[in-house]
Amino acid sequence: MNNSVLAATAAAVVGNLAIYLVAVIAGGSLEVLDKGTVNPIPSGSIVMISAVPTAIGMGPVALLSLRWPAVVRLGQVVGAALPLLTIALAAMVDTDGVTKTALILMHVLMAAVIVASLELLHRRVVGRANG
Repeated sequence: MNNSVLAATAAAVVGNLAIYLVAVIAGGSLEVLDKGTVNPIPSGSIVMISAVPTAIGMGPVALLSLRWPAVVRLGQVVGAALPLLTIALAAMVDTDGVTKTALILMHVLMAAVIVASLELLHRRVVGRANG
């Protein structure tokens, strides 16, 4: 797997776990209420929800960038848009303010990590092409 993908995935996981830890310290329940059922948000879910979409999204972009460097810019737009558009889902969950804020911040962090990581990839790919 490409180093850019691994670094972005690790940054997303570590960053979101840090947000999770701050939410725990701040007294967030880290639970959501769904149709009368309380569902805890375990740290393992945060790892999976951070790692899988980052790796699945960035992997193809990293591979395609070897042939078509411009695909990185498209990846940045899509990679930022998806987590930011899904903030609405996090904002609508039935939970306490600390947990809701943490979930929203996790989405923002994902967008930032993807855009920044793909920018570094773009610079490396363009630098390699220029010589």
